[in-house]
Amino acid sequence: MGPPGATPILARLTDLVSPLRELFGFEAFRPGQEDVVRAAIAGRDTLALMPTGSGKSLTYQLAAMLRPEPTLVLSPLIALMKDQVDKLPPEIAATATFVNSSLSSEETAERLAAVSTRETRLVYAAPERLRQSRFVELLAEVGIGLVVVDEVHCVSMWGHDFRPDYLFIRRGLEALGEPTLLGMTATATPETARDIGQALGRKLEIVHTSVMRPNLRYDVEEVANAEDRIAILVERLRALRGGSAIVYARSRRSTEELARVLRGYGFRAEHYHAGLEAEERTRVQDDFVADRTQAVVATTAFGMGIDKPDVRLVCLVNYPDSVEGYVQMVGRAGRDGEPSQTLLLASPSDAAALRRFATSDVPAASELRSVYRALRDAGGLVDPDELRALVPERDARVLVGMLEQAGLLRRSFDEGRRMRIELPPAPADAREQVEALLDRAQLVAESRADRVVAFAESRSCRHEQVAAHFGEDFSGPCGACDVCAPLTRGSASIPSPPPALPEDVGEAIVDAVASLKWPLGRRSLVATLRGSLKAPPSARRSGAYRLLAGASDADVRRWVTLVEVSGALVEVATPDGFRVLEIDSSVSPPQIRTAIAADVDEGVVARLRSWRLERSQEDAVPAYVVLHDATLRELAALRPQTLDELAGVKGFGPVKLERYGDDLLAVLAEAS
Repeated sequence: MGPPGATPILARLTDLVSPLRELFGFEAFRPGQEDVVRAAIAGRDTLALMPTGSGKSLTYQLAAMLRPEPTLVLSPLIALMKDQVDKLPPEIAATATFVNSSLSSEETAERLAAVSTRETRLVYAAPERLRQSRFVELLAEVGIGLVVVDEVHCVSMWGHDFRPDYLFIRRGLEALGEPTLLGMTATATPETARDIGQALGRKLEIVHTSVMRPNLRYDVEEVANAEDRIAILVERLRALRGGSAIVYARSRRSTEELARVLRGYGFRAEHYHAGLEAEERTRVQDDFVADRTQAVVATTAFGMGIDKPDVRLVCLVNYPDSVEGYVQMVGRAGRDGEPSQTLLLASPSDAAALRRFATSDVPAASELRSVYRALRDAGGLVDPDELRALVPERDARVLVGMLEQAGLLRRSFDEGRRMRIELPPAPADAREQVEALLDRAQLVAESRADRVVAFAESRSCRHEQVAAHFGEDFSGPCGACDVCAPLTRGSASIPSPPPALPEDVGEAIVDAVASLKWPLGRRSLVATLRGSLKAPPSARRSGAYRLLAGASDADVRRWVTLVEVSGALVEVATPDGFRVLEIDSSVSPPQIRTAIAADVDEGVVARLRSWRLERSQEDAVPAYVVLHDATLRELAALRPQTLDELAGVKGFGPVKLERYGDDLLAVLAEAS
């Protein structure tokens, strides 16, 4: 091919397959790609709604090579910009660069100079760069012809991933001389698509390819607890025949713990989250792409910009924040078109947590007022750190964006680290506008969470539900979801009944520790005794495993603590720094007996209730604050005779033991 831009645009419009083949090595376009390229090089403002894995990036990369002027790509993925440029075909990579905060000012200037000489035709930058007036001035002098906005749904305050810096793109486009706009997203409902056009001030031609991914199987399984999650996930991973898996968890701690558990079951698993050092995140990504790692347990950021075609399972162990987020995450499976699985593990408790989490993101009116006053007092220039001190639990920039949406201010170009704010006179109905904005934000947050839960709980075809959410028509059955074609669970996933609890739990715990091949820490010992799937591999093969499976986790933890307090178990440090429990054979373990309902003497229970009533009146507290009924019945069954034995009764901590211990022992002695 000759130099880019050498042939008139209209002539190149007749044949796009030739440059596609020469630059990318593809013989044909995927659905929607050619329409996007033609619109972009013809100068028509366009919104490309294309699902994850459909080849969105190719469209603007090819358009950039065929347009006469340079192209600016705005992407929120700062950490992946270098990776994206490095993976471009050689002829395109030679004309591409990125500008982000990892570069020195000298390096940034050199790269922009290459743009001005047209050596560079494709520039990647973060949206916040448009707030730097010098950056925009340099690009305006060059003459940017096309601006690509990746993840363009972030401009919608009512979408699932609002980012306030996207609000300034409209102002940046004005400063750049109104170049052609190409917005790209995989996750925009019809309502969000309308918001995007309004926020950017453009009438957008929409190229919409179907969100349907017939090669993906959508499964939702209800789980009761963490044990269920692990059991189902291990079963699914064992059933994979080749390929890799991404497992999404909500918190950093859970990604680390779950990856450690999966390694204990023989899987090559790593964890990934924003708290890792950059070098470690890069290593995990590289190992995953190179198949050195079979599964990555990660927070939601993992997978963005990673083009791995053979991901055969994407599992969400918690509810996602939105249906859009769900579709984006599971869409990273099966990019090669081969059959792949997606799995959402749902629980009622997780649904309640999701609703709380969603509405907690909505600020209070007092927080907005606090930020507004600070901006007014600052006289137009304010350091974001000053605002963070006012609202430490919030992203202050989002609150500024909300105030801007309410028409109470206008954020302009930044000056270094400081934000420049233009404050017009406050309208007479400013309070009503803010309250209406917050009411809508609350309603949208609740609706978004409710929609996710409804998707999981509904017995309608999963593919049909996804299609309807994004404004498409599809009638099931699809034959590729748990509703239309349920899977048969393996017999290994059905747990056997727990064994009967030993008569003396204290002695049984000491014997169990003695039987272990390797000493365990407190948490691992409890997991082993309970029969948890989180127990270490060696412990799962010991006689201690599931010994106390018939008791609650809280009870087992309490019993282990009692044995420690007695001195029969001692925590020691290993040479490599781990804390483990070992037996002190010179100390006898405390006798800990479990209550049996048949042993309860109702007369003793009545005497204990009488004592509790007297004590509650004396302490001026409700009776249940003194002791619960369940604790009274356990006291009547076990009849403890010493404070050590009393400490083994459920519901007795150090405070209650000190406050009520002697009195209770006296009552029990009289009742015997």
